[in-house]
Amino acid sequence: MTSLRLKQFVILKPSLALVLLLGIGASIGATPLPSNHCKDRCNDAYRVRKDLCRSIPLKHERKACENAAKRAKDNCKHRCR
Repeated sequence: MTSLRLKQFVILKPSLALVLLLGIGASIGATPLPSNHCKDRCNDAYRVRKDLCRSIPLKHERKACENAAKRAKDNCKHRCR
């Protein structure tokens, strides 16, 4: 009987350590980072405007549109502070 218990202990000890390590890793990865809703809103608006700019066929006009979208995002973020 003792050898059976010893085998169970030898198997259970490393598996318990593995479960603890995985649990700790999952809890660290699941911590949400605080976000700034104002800046998130500015970034979302920028992505929408930039996607619209990508549909412009002429490179010069497309770059001007993208630069205007970037300036609008910077102004929006400046108001968030």
